[in-house]
Amino acid sequence: MKLLMLGLGTVGSGVIKILESNKDKITRKMGNTITVTHAYVKDIKKERDVDVSNIELTDDIDIAKHLDVDMVVEVMGSINETKEIVAHFLGKKVPVVTANKDMLAVYIDELENIADKNNVQFKYEAAVAGSIPIIRTIETSFNSNEITRVMGILNGTTNFILSEMGKHNSYKDALEEATRLGYAEQDPTNDVDGIDASRKIVLLARLAFNMSLILDEVDVRGIRDIDTVDIKNLEDEGYKVKLVGDAERVGREVFVSVAPKAFKTSHILANTNGSMNGVFLKGNAFNDAFMYGPGAGSLETASAVVSDIINAYNEEPNYDIPTTKARIHKKMSEKEFYVRTAEGYTFIQAHEGQLQKDNTVLQYFELVGD
Repeated sequence: MKLLMLGLGTVGSGVIKILESNKDKITRKMGNTITVTHAYVKDIKKERDVDVSNIELTDDIDIAKHLDVDMVVEVMGSINETKEIVAHFLGKKVPVVTANKDMLAVYIDELENIADKNNVQFKYEAAVAGSIPIIRTIETSFNSNEITRVMGILNGTTNFILSEMGKHNSYKDALEEATRLGYAEQDPTNDVDGIDASRKIVLLARLAFNMSLILDEVDVRGIRDIDTVDIKNLEDEGYKVKLVGDAERVGREVFVSVAPKAFKTSHILANTNGSMNGVFLKGNAFNDAFMYGPGAGSLETASAVVSDIINAYNEEPNYDIPTTKARIHKKMSEKEFYVRTAEGYTFIQAHEGQLQKDNTVLQYFELVGD
């Protein structure tokens, strides 16, 4: 099987490594051998940590778009331009595997409709939660359930930062350490402002509830303004702060948000630390389920990409494209919050909108029990 790689960065290189190191097992699973024949890259002369001597590299996307290949793997990022490239291949009935949550959060409905129309595979397991097979779990393992909630730690960078702050490091020092270790980008905006997590929770909510959602309607709060004093106060009260994406369906209403919340230390998400991800699901038959694992990394994310390659080759396309466009509502019910003012901190029952409008509130977090 001839494979075209769109991108040979961190994840793309990981795909090459897995295809080589696990070649015998992959060939056995597919009954065919994968050969990466071509790769589209921005810089042909760039030094790479994988052997590309047998791969024909091109920096001309027009050449790449007209190659004779059996499948395409898109791991180059970007949104609008990449969407057009992916749509081109799907329109030619060439299966596509992508890890691009930025593109998918905006264009997944359009791209799945193109794939469905052309009866071709389009898979995106690696777009959410790295190595955790959360997409396939919702699509297949839990397809007999009505799922009513998805909540999880979906960004390893912010989880690492908050875990370090739990060790009494400042936000600044924790971010610098995350950058040094390669968890945070030089510009960490998408991570620390909750943008990355918002894209991922939209994809999960769409799949879980079978509803189309508008990314811009998601309420998003990041972690930039979290102070170690809040971490310490909540630690003393038996809570840990985590940035979570939370999507809940109540009847026909859908609530989706990204925000830091304070979890009781006995809660499973409170014990998801470092750069790890954890996703909690609630269904009407299985009740509660939890999946845990690395949410990022070269081989970790590439593992999900290669799994999609195998499944895209072995399986027939089968889409359940949402026909309902959901409007994301704001929760109006009162909840328990940690609130800090100049006078100190307290726990109160309140509506979040009240706290947002109160100029005396310096920081607040919703409290989550066991």
